[in-house]
Amino acid sequence: MKIKLILKKIFLSLGSIFLFYRSYELIINWEKIQSTTNAEILIFSILANLFILGSFALVGFAWPTYTLLPEKYYKIRDPRQLLKFGKKIGVPLFQKFLLLTFWRDQNQRKRYFDGTKSGIRNWIKESKSSEFGHLIPFIILLGLSIWSLLLGFWKIALVNFVLNSVANFYPIVLQRMHRARINKIIARI
Repeated sequence: MKIKLILKKIFLSLGSIFLFYRSYELIINWEKIQSTTNAEILIFSILANLFILGSFALVGFAWPTYTLLPEKYYKIRDPRQLLKFGKKIGVPLFQKFLLLTFWRDQNQRKRYFDGTKSGIRNWIKESKSSEFGHLIPFIILLGLSIWSLLLGFWKIALVNFVLNSVANFYPIVLQRMHRARINKIIARI
């Protein structure tokens, strides 16, 4: 069992290193990408989002990267305001989309929450891990969008911003909303 876990960590870490390298190559050539067709702009934006998100997600599956941020970051200061904001921007609809597509598998969902009291603590840990795995890519990709705007390439800036919002911003808000709701349950227990 221990060897399997070590091999998994090695495989995920190597995959993350590969995606970091591919992300680096893409960022280095970002200015060259700007003068391409609309289809190429869409493809490069999708690749940038996949490579950068994937590199942080894989390393987060192998190691507890969420601990790099202080615990204070993960505290929800105003849960009611957060839940209101999340509803306003359509996070519950985004959550339904995820449950109908990527999170259809019950076993996959049970990895986060198994329905037990101790499962709540695991859900909090997993939500922090997921949030961190989306936070850093969100910041990097937002930076790429701003950089593209500064260079005068508004098409790729817009496409990259929209993809980044869906792939990273919404999941961050969703994880924070989960913890806001979970904290109410923990307070009752």
